[in-house]
Order: sequence, then C-alpha cells, then structure tokens
Amino acid sequence: MKRNERMKRNADDELTEADIQVPLSTLVIDKKTPVKIRDMADYSDIFFAMENTVLNRWLENPTLRDQDVLRAYTSLLKDFDHRPDGTLDAEIAKNVKALLLYRKKDKERDFTYGEVLSCLSMLIAIAKQHRSSDGKGYLKWVKIFFDGKMPTNVQDILNYISQNEL
Repeated sequence: MKRNERMKRNADDELTEADIQVPLSTLVIDKKTPVKIRDMADYSDIFFAMENTVLNRWLENPTLRDQDVLRAYTSLLKDFDHRPDGTLDAEIAKNVKALLLYRKKDKERDFTYGEVLSCLSMLIAIAKQHRSSDGKGYLKWVKIFFDGKMPTNVQDILNYISQNEL
C-alpha cells in the first residue's frame, strides 16, 4: 500500500498512542549497520515521515530554526525511543514508528535499524547544506519540496540559492 493510500485509512485502522510507544527495535530488522543511500526514493516513506513532521511543526511554530531540527535529528541518532513528550524529536519518532507499524500491517518490506538511522544521517547532511542568514534554509527547502516547487535545472537551483540561502 502506498503512502497516499495509507493516509486515507478509515477510523477502524487508526493507531493509538500505546501502539507507537514500542521501541523502534521491535518495528525494524535488528541489523544496525549503516547503509549507503543511493536513491532516496527507496526510503521515501521514512523521509516523508520525518520531514513532513518537521514541516508541520514549523508551520505551527514559525520560530523553529534549522538548528532546532538538527538538534532533534541528532538526538534521535543517539536514542530513538526515549524522547521528551512534546518535543520535535518525539514527534518525528512517533511518526516514523506509525509508518513502520502501517508497513508491518500491510506486509511491506521491513527496514533495518541501520536504514532508519542512515536516513537521519542523510537528513542531517542535507540540513547542513541548506544554510541561510535567517537560520531557516533547510526548512525553506523542505517546504518547497512539499509544495512541489523544487528547482528543476541548474539555473533554477542557482536562483533558489541566491534568493534563499545567501
């Protein structure tokens, strides 16, 4: 079942707070070896769960900055399961766990622990690349992605960078 279909589930198929309080290790294959991500599309569900959470938090709280996101991603690398309630990292963890639970219900391929952490590491690297004077370069990049307005050629990318990241 694809992500869009997952989002249209009926109320009988909703997860509870208790469902997502399980340790990440119970939802993934226990292999902790990092992977080299060659194609982000292979992990699009994980990236979607993480970055959609970040975007929604930023839209709710416009004072959020890239540094806050980097701190959340980094804390998840250290400990995915024991995050303080209400924090960005806790929300990211809950949404990733919900995604993994739905994937299990739908009998889709399980990810490894290392794959989830490798996705986090990649997002940290991407966030560090998108700097801006207002501290929201990465957040703006995530927003244009979800708005479907990604630059499509070299000139568009250069224009985007000059307008948003310098």
